[in-house]
Order: sequence, then structure tokens, then C-alpha cells
Amino acid sequence: AIGAEVFPLTDHDDADLCFGYIGAVGLDSTKADILYDISLENETCLIGGANKPNYHIKGISIPRDIKPDRFVDVSRVRDGDACVKCGGKLALKRGIEVGNIFQLGTKYTESMNMLFTDSDGKQKHPVMGCYGIGVGRLIASIIEASHDDYGPIWPVSVAPWHIHICILNSANEEVLRTGHEIYEELRRSYEVLLDDRNTAAGIMFADADLLGVPVRVIVSARNLENGEAEIATRDKRVKKLVKIDEVYNVIDDLIIR
Repeated sequence: AIGAEVFPLTDHDDADLCFGYIGAVGLDSTKADILYDISLENETCLIGGANKPNYHIKGISIPRDIKPDRFVDVSRVRDGDACVKCGGKLALKRGIEVGNIFQLGTKYTESMNMLFTDSDGKQKHPVMGCYGIGVGRLIASIIEASHDDYGPIWPVSVAPWHIHICILNSANEEVLRTGHEIYEELRRSYEVLLDDRNTAAGIMFADADLLGVPVRVIVSARNLENGEAEIATRDKRVKKLVKIDEVYNVIDDLIIR
């Protein structure tokens, strides 16, 4: 974000700082830029580190003891704020850490005395690195990014099932038979979930929303009168009636697209 490598300061660095007791009083501003938050302006009766081991200072007055050259608002940036150096606009975006990398350097290859010979014939220690991917966190992240008030909306690429077939009134033999025929045809190419419970349509649809399968096929007696089934996508973008013999091609087009 700032165009530079940033590393935490440690007590082994040559920073001339007393870790654990750092305070604003007496800091040498010629060695580093010292920033004071705007909330400290005109504050008094403060307590801070004394910059020497085991000591703190009480009764600190910002205008009397420190006299900062300027105060900055370092805690509340807003979308669209200008960069003080380049004038560019700040864009605030939410992010989720779903993986990370560890730059191990030569720490372990040195301890194992692992060597290789480079193109110049010199022996060197390989540089190591590793990474971790949070699979469980990735699932939660996908749901957070793709959902509505009724449940997840799985992208086709990661969906546990591609198609969810809902058979309404499975006591009707023709409806049940047609639903199973569609299931057998689709399962040759896709992961298909079949719901043929003899339950209310509202319950079936609510459960389907909670599962979040990308494409839904609804087989009902009313639509079968016209030789049709209803196809709908979980994201609500598509909802239409198609002829039974066209179900496969329509779904194939939806999933590939």
C-alpha cells in the first residue's frame, strides 16, 4: 500500500530505543519522524515511558513537554482521502486472509548445512519459503462474499452440487418418474442433488436456499401438463420454464457460462 517493505522493529535493531519504556518526552526527532495523533493535541496529565529501563513519567503535558511540530489524523482515513505525497485517492476495500506465505530465508538450510552450487561454481544455501491455505476459512470467505438473506450462493466452481432437483408432490407417480429421469440424465455429467421428499414446497425451497446449489430444477404436476419443468438459478438471475427434453441443454449452457 505504501510502496515499501515494512518490518516490525525489534529490540535487537540499532534504534537507540528502550523497548517497553518508550515515551514521547525526550525522543530525538532528528533520527526518525515522530507522529502525534490529532487526539493528543492539548492533552495534559498523561503517563508515558521515560525512555530508560523501569521508569515512566506521569503528569506529561503535550503543549508543555513535547510541543509537536504537527498533529496528524492517523486513525480515521476515509475512502477518497488524498495521499499527502502523490495526491492519489485512497480506496478502502475489505479483504479476507485466506492464505499466507512465510519467507524463511536461509535459516533452516544453514542449520541443515544444505548447499547447492550456483552457475559461478560457488556453494550457497538455498532460500526457503512455505505457504499455508486456510481451507475452512476459504469456505467461510466464499459464503461471506456470495450469499443473500436465505443462505449461501455457491459459485459453480466450488459448489458441492451443481444442480438441485426439487420434485413437488412426489406422491404423483408421473411427477416422481419424470424427476428421476431428469436426475439420471443430469448425473452423468454433473453432481446432482435430488429432493423427492413428500413435504410442502415452501419447506423444500427454504432448504434448497440454505444449501445454495447454483441451479435448481423444479418438477411439478402443473408444469408437466405442458411438458415443462422450471429452471432457476440460486442467484435469482434466471427463472424460466423449459420443455422436459431441453432441460439438459439449458442447464449445460447455464453451468458452462
